[in-house]
Amino acid sequence: MVIIDGVESSLGSVDPNDIENISVLKDAAASSIYGVRAANGVILVTTKKGTVGKPVVSYNGYIGWQSATRLPKFLDSYGYATLLNEAYDNDKLPKPYNETALQKFADGSDPDHYGNSDWLGSLLSENGLFHNHHLSVNGGSESVKYSVSFGYHDKEGLLPNTNYNKFNVRANLDAKINSRLDFSLNMSAYRDRQEEPAEGISNLGRPGDGVMNLLHYAFRETPVTPIQFQNGHYGLFKNEHNSVASARESGVSKLYNNNFQGSASFVYKIIDGLTLRGNAGATFNLLDQHIFQKSIKFYGADAVDPIKTTRNMAKNYDNKKLEVNLQAYLNYDKTFGKHGLKVLAGYSQLYNQYRFMSALRKDLPASNSLGEINAGDVTTQETQGNLVEYALRSAFGRVNYTYDDRYLLEANIRYDGTSRFPKDSRFGAFPSFSAGWRVSQEDFFHVSWIDNLKLRASWGQLGNQEIGNYAFYNTYAFGYDYSFSNALTPGISITPTMANKDITWETTSQVDAGIDADMFGGKLNFTGDFFLKNTNDILLMLPIPEIVGVNAPMQNAGKVRNTGFEVSVGHNNTIRDFKYHATFNISYVHNEITDLSGGDTPGRSVGDPINNIYGYVCEGIFKDQAEIDAHPKQVTGTPVPGDLKYADLNNDKVVNEKDRKSIGNYFPKLNFGLNLGFEYKNFDFSALLQGAGMVDGIVKDEIGRAFYNGGKVTEAYMDRWTPENPNGSLPRLSTKASSKNWQTSTFWMQDASYLKMRNLQLGYSLPRQCLGQSGISRLRVYFSVDNLFTISGFDGADPESAYDFNNQTSTELSHAGSYYPLTRSYSFGVNLSF
Repeated sequence: MVIIDGVESSLGSVDPNDIENISVLKDAAASSIYGVRAANGVILVTTKKGTVGKPVVSYNGYIGWQSATRLPKFLDSYGYATLLNEAYDNDKLPKPYNETALQKFADGSDPDHYGNSDWLGSLLSENGLFHNHHLSVNGGSESVKYSVSFGYHDKEGLLPNTNYNKFNVRANLDAKINSRLDFSLNMSAYRDRQEEPAEGISNLGRPGDGVMNLLHYAFRETPVTPIQFQNGHYGLFKNEHNSVASARESGVSKLYNNNFQGSASFVYKIIDGLTLRGNAGATFNLLDQHIFQKSIKFYGADAVDPIKTTRNMAKNYDNKKLEVNLQAYLNYDKTFGKHGLKVLAGYSQLYNQYRFMSALRKDLPASNSLGEINAGDVTTQETQGNLVEYALRSAFGRVNYTYDDRYLLEANIRYDGTSRFPKDSRFGAFPSFSAGWRVSQEDFFHVSWIDNLKLRASWGQLGNQEIGNYAFYNTYAFGYDYSFSNALTPGISITPTMANKDITWETTSQVDAGIDADMFGGKLNFTGDFFLKNTNDILLMLPIPEIVGVNAPMQNAGKVRNTGFEVSVGHNNTIRDFKYHATFNISYVHNEITDLSGGDTPGRSVGDPINNIYGYVCEGIFKDQAEIDAHPKQVTGTPVPGDLKYADLNNDKVVNEKDRKSIGNYFPKLNFGLNLGFEYKNFDFSALLQGAGMVDGIVKDEIGRAFYNGGKVTEAYMDRWTPENPNGSLPRLSTKASSKNWQTSTFWMQDASYLKMRNLQLGYSLPRQCLGQSGISRLRVYFSVDNLFTISGFDGADPESAYDFNNQTSTELSHAGSYYPLTRSYSFGVNLSF
């Protein structure tokens, strides 16, 4: 849950230059006051406010470029053809390429018939230039303070016809009406535009599918297939697609995202120590997408007429979202000698409405000059639309008590209701308690080098209702037509998911114990936390017999436990003109399913972690027939030398599905980061490293699997099993080995731990005397690099994307990770104030 200036929002809605402060609430007691959507923590963002004094104008801007990194190393056309011949030979099939063809691949003498294409390099062909600008004005008087900012960002993608730009504006106004009443007004708006190729969108209306689909194609398309013939015509991979042609010629999908958020609040001092605060916020979002997919002609190497012409199409997608948030707080804050008391009572309600509509027509004029829906064939028209609403209503209270700034106690209670549950189970009460002891304030504490030592503990409950809408209703879908008397009659049908009128809240209970310490005059600080988090009545779908004919309903059936710790250590110091700081943080979490109400299935059972990898334990590669004869029978397929050897875990002399187990986890147990920085005279330097450990992944099939789905092969397969290389690191080549070698197993699972240099920046601030009478109070220039390096043994495009979770109940190898490559960016910037 992200709260910006008291109103729920998203981090993407705020310009980083406008942020004054960020706080993260992780334990249940700290986040309980924010309600049902805070079960996974709260991020509090405060934007910059006006200050008393003359207007201060600041400009921050940078310009740079980006490039793709960690791309897989695929073999060229000669290497591909040579290895494909070997795979066909292993499968007892005629080799597809003779010596003449291999020679032409090697010498490049006939590129139209024997190509050598770099599909990924051609697709990721753009420079990725970007620039960003931010202008702000801050000022005010004792009565009225203001802060206004404007931002603009423009970024070209690495693929043709990809671009992103965003314009944002924010205004904060704080007014002191009189001695009792303060008023604040916060407004922000942004409009961004995302452009990408129109062709290849697998599910129209979902932003981003076009680019990802084209990358998927480029990972498959083989080097022997020409991208473009010498006469300028485009070819086709297996008569299916050409990612480069689609990126260049298929038209453009334009997605416009318009967002407005505003809030007004007041604080009224009723009597000394008693205040009333009210806040009203509203967010309106309009998502508008226009897709004009042009017709493209594809040819064979010697064809005069096209062998395929794609169908053109226009589609509009409209998504409106409105959220209204009302809050009221009555707060009492008073000190009685050494006793401090704070009491809060509050009420909030939220209304959210989502409306969707889309329209599509195909077969527009062949000239590809008209891209509006009215230009299409009316008989191809498709329309969709729906409305979704939900609401929340909550009352809450909090009591804080302190004694002598040493003993700290807090109690919270929330009473939440949601429209996502039936009336009889709509409301839930969620308490929390916390306590703290500032040991360093005690008279008996005489450790001179410890400035502050605080022990704390908390327990709390939070509810969760994030399951979508109408799960307890039988819902209906239109578009199901029925035949009566040889005539087609429009109809509706119950949607294929059962309703459950008994669902209620998920409940998360969390215990946290922590310590905070500041030492050596603030030069060293330490924070440590241990947590135990149990989530009960988890809403999930348990398996039901297929004969029922519908999908399983939502049920309160699961329990999950998370245990772990977090530690942060920081150090800062000044030695004459040299200032430096370093902060290291690390966290560990162990995740385990503790109950499924008897609904255990292969891949999801009690004792397993969430997002686990489920498969076989691989004992290596069969080197020869003698090893096969000595091994239990594998029902995944009759193995031959060079195939994978799976373990018989239950010792029944047969390797089958009963020998699968939880073998890994996509979710990282360990996360860590290191923030470094120093200042020397007018120079400054900062570096941010971040990483994850104790995490596993399986790379995309198009990278890890040779000739997957008719695709290509990486250089790693130069060390494959062959009779001449029985100790090869990869199994034998085959186009038919999916039932033997491509089961999910420990062989294909990789350690996806990584360390990334997220950012490296070097800056220089001009001395004040150099600025003279220019009116400029600050001028800093800098150079910055994002993702300078990544250290990882994972072979995918990005080890961080290895955490995508897929259905692991299948024995087939999972499609984990992302196609989009990790990018490195370089930028030059300036910070200017006057």
